Amino acid sequence: MTMGVLRNCLLALLLLNAHAAVADVLVFGSFRSQSNAENWARRLAATFGSEIIVHRILQSETTWYRVQSSEVSGEPLERLAAQASTAGVRYWRITAKQEVQTSRVDPPGDAPRLAPPTRVSNVAVASIDTGSLDADGFEPIDSSYQTLEWDFSLETRLFSDHGIMGQDRYQASLAIAPEFYRAWDDDRQSFTLAPFLRIDSADDERTHGDIREMFYTRVGEDWDLHIGAKRVFWGVTEFHHLIDIVNQTDVLENIDGEDKLGQPMLQLSLVRDWGILDLYALTGFRPREYPSLDGRFNVPIRVADRETYESGREDERVDLAARWSHHMGPLELGIHHFSGTSREPLFDVTLDAGGTPRLIPHYPIIEQWGVDAQAIHGDWAVKLEGLYRSGFGTSYHAFNVGLERTLVGILGTSANLGVVLEYMYDERKRDAFNTLFERDVALGGRLQMNDFSNTQALLGLIVDTENEDYAVSLEASRELSPTWLLVVEGRLFGGGEKLNTANLINAITHPDFKGAWLKQDDYLQIEIKKFL
Repeated sequence: MTMGVLRNCLLALLLLNAHAAVADVLVFGSFRSQSNAENWARRLAATFGSEIIVHRILQSETTWYRVQSSEVSGEPLERLAAQASTAGVRYWRITAKQEVQTSRVDPPGDAPRLAPPTRVSNVAVASIDTGSLDADGFEPIDSSYQTLEWDFSLETRLFSDHGIMGQDRYQASLAIAPEFYRAWDDDRQSFTLAPFLRIDSADDERTHGDIREMFYTRVGEDWDLHIGAKRVFWGVTEFHHLIDIVNQTDVLENIDGEDKLGQPMLQLSLVRDWGILDLYALTGFRPREYPSLDGRFNVPIRVADRETYESGREDERVDLAARWSHHMGPLELGIHHFSGTSREPLFDVTLDAGGTPRLIPHYPIIEQWGVDAQAIHGDWAVKLEGLYRSGFGTSYHAFNVGLERTLVGILGTSANLGVVLEYMYDERKRDAFNTLFERDVALGGRLQMNDFSNTQALLGLIVDTENEDYAVSLEASRELSPTWLLVVEGRLFGGGEKLNTANLINAITHPDFKGAWLKQDDYLQIEIKKFL
């Protein structure tokens, strides 16, 4: 039955009808510095495998360099937009309905404020249309360049109730995330450094630092080599990142699974006509860290500071992974294999000297085969993630399948509304102790205003079809100025069974109470970011 559903999902990826659309342009930022604009265009073109141009714009006496796509429509346009969203690259869209004057530019920034792509491969495909620029005023591009960006953020969380262990309703924190990037040898070599530090008012464990990325890159004619700590993202679905396994999840930052610790690795990307083959040697394991009992979003039993491993080498084991990906017309397909220490732990329950229960994380060795696929035709997109995993208890398979429709220019405006529907299935059903998404339906709406302030929002509802648990989530952002960003996030948890605090061990292990410990963690988060 399940394999039939997977087969039908794959067939649906290839059978969508094409949809005609007018030519639009995706804009990825404007810069005062020509070299910064061309650097950003190279990185985007290498990541997307599409033509990215630099367009010169005059505003009063100021010259801006806009990084944008060429005029595209229909399937190529939606595919490029989906690739940008997947890579974490912000953009806004100029539609044919808008009158674009030469004096109109998006918010300025002399260095990229957008998140750099997860992976830069195939620099040879970069296409920078310098012919679209005026000849006057250009200087030769230096073969080496560097950028230093600073990201400061002040975050406040307001909870609707005290936590199950009496935690405060208010939590504030400060985070600093600089990023240094230097390239030389005509972009064939580069170095990236991205440390991170957060200081939290309520949770000592959440006051933490990390080297998110620190790696050297060497680019050849048809290969890339990366050495160092890096973040790699796998997956295409919106609400649950099922197959994303290379990096350890930073649960201290958030419960959505999108924040990752840097993973030491050696990555070789082979770029061929038949696709890109990424080979990984993951040198060393990073255990998951958990909030203290004073923090929020945690189970009501303390997780011990020690962990156990199936591997005799413990956290020094070298894990291996490989992923093949390819674009075939409207279809983007990826197939991967991972062999190594599970990023998710199993838990053993023990009692300390005082008789208080403790959870001891245990990290088994697993084998995971997986697939991710996405097809875009016109305003429609179909997405699929699936895996088969052994070693993590009983072998099992799971998948996410999603359908998304983008409504362009809603109500006669420049705004777009994406309607998202996803289904999440886990073969273990109620026994899927490591996930809340074992048979869930998600419905969401993604609004992109396509304005100068880059206003966007995602509202989602996830419902468990078995025990009626549900979660409502909101993520929204708006640029207040070229260097200030407002981010609003919120979640509400309800339905299902209430937590049985009289028997905590039974409550957190019984299938009916898997999400009960979140029922008192409804919250609204407001974050102000400053970019330098």
